[in-house]
Formats: sequence, C-alpha cells, structure tokens
Amino acid sequence: MLLKRYLGTLPGFDYMSDEDLDHVASAMQVEEYPDGHVFLYQDKPAHALHLLIEGEVKVGYYGRLSRYYAVRSLKPGEFFGGLSLVDGRPVMANYSAEGAVKVGSLPLSAFLLLYQPNSALGCHFQHVIASHLAMDLKARHLALRELLGKMYPEG
Repeated sequence: MLLKRYLGTLPGFDYMSDEDLDHVASAMQVEEYPDGHVFLYQDKPAHALHLLIEGEVKVGYYGRLSRYYAVRSLKPGEFFGGLSLVDGRPVMANYSAEGAVKVGSLPLSAFLLLYQPNSALGCHFQHVIASHLAMDLKARHLALRELLGKMYPEG
C-alpha cells in the first residue's frame, strides 16, 4: 500500500497537492507493532504524530488507586499524539496496540517543520491536524457523557 494514496483518503488531506502529499508521506515511517506495544504513555510528552493504518489501538488511563479506565479504541485512519505536539503538554492517556497493528509515525522534528503556517503546505497540514483534533474532541466528549451517565443515572 502506498502511504501517499492512503493519506489522500483521509479527512483534510484532499486539500493537499500531490507534491505536498509526497512530502508528508516521505517524512513518515511505517512499521508493524505487536499486541500490547505502547505508543504513548500517560503523563509523558508525545515525540511523534502517529497514524493508525491497520489494526486497533486502545486508549485508556490510570486514575485513582491505579485503576485502569478504558476510554475508546482507535480505528484505521485515526491520528494520535497530535494534541501533545501542538500544545507541548503530556498526553492524558496510554495508547497501546490491541493485536498486531501497522502505524505511520511522523517524528516531532518533521511535525514541527510541516506545522509552520508560512507556506501552503503548512496551512494545509494545520487544517489536517485541526480536523483530526476536532474528531478526537468529539470522541472524548462522547466518552465523558457515557461515563457521567454511568455515575449519575437518570431516575
């Protein structure tokens, strides 16, 4: 599978030229990982933007008394680690492979170069990141509503 072609199917990338897609795809490294591989650790900064290509990544965090809370599962086409890269803060959850997965990773240095708004590519890349962060925010909102519904069931 060509990463460039795959990227072109994802939300936001349709605004990019073929040349821009080449730049993004060439900056990413695609690897396969085994079940249980942890990509991002809660309370640690992300060092790359990850794109799930095949498989499933589970998202969860450790709360009080080290109790683990499963938040959601990511499906192919979803990015993770972007919010930490954008705001410079640690990630809020653990992201780990659920079974074997294939993931594309964009190192922090490449992310920062692509994220600059002083070029058409930079503006388009920021649009892509914003689109995916909005989808992530929506998923977090739904997970929070579900959790609150369990904590405070309606009479």
